[in-house]
Amino acid sequence: MKQKVTILFSLLLLVFINLSCSKDEDENQVPVIDEKNLTACPPNATCHYLFTENADVNPGPGTFTTGNFRVFWSSVFTQGVSAIVYVRAPMTGNSFTLKTSDIVSGKIEISRNCASCLFAASKLVDGYVKGINLTPGKRADQTKWILEAQLISESLYGTPAVRDTVSVKQYFYPNFVYN
Repeated sequence: MKQKVTILFSLLLLVFINLSCSKDEDENQVPVIDEKNLTACPPNATCHYLFTENADVNPGPGTFTTGNFRVFWSSVFTQGVSAIVYVRAPMTGNSFTLKTSDIVSGKIEISRNCASCLFAASKLVDGYVKGINLTPGKRADQTKWILEAQLISESLYGTPAVRDTVSVKQYFYPNFVYN
C-alpha cells in the first residue's frame, strides 16, 4: 500500500512540475506563414508593400531616416484616404517575430489620413507581426519577404474603449537599389 501511495505521489508531483514550468517560445524559431489568403488591395485603391534596410521612421510617420531597422510598410491609398502600417524589424536574420511587447513599445506605427474624416485617437495594444525572407540566398535588393500582421488598436477616449483590428498578409519587395 505504501508503495502505491509513493508512486501516486510521484506521478502527481511530476504532473504538477510539468504544468508549472513555462516554456518560452524560442526566439530563434522560424515563424510559420502560409502563402494563401493574402491581403487584397481594396477596389479602386493603390497598394504598396515595400521595405528598406538600415532605416527608421521619423516621429509622426511618413519620412525615413538612417537607423538600425529593416522597415516594412504597407500603404493603401484611395480617393482622399491613406492608411500606412510601419514595421520596425531587426536587421539580422532571415525571419522575425514581433510580439505584443514590441508593438506597444513603438516598433509598429499606423498612420491614417483623410481630409474629410474624423479619426478617433487610438493606440496599439496587442497583436503580432511575423516575417520570413523567402529568398535568403539573394542580395538584399533582390529579396522577397512575406509578412503576416494582426494589430489591435484601442481608442483613447470613450468607455468602453473601441477596438479595431488591422490585418496584413502580403509579399514585401525592396524599395532601394544597391548597384
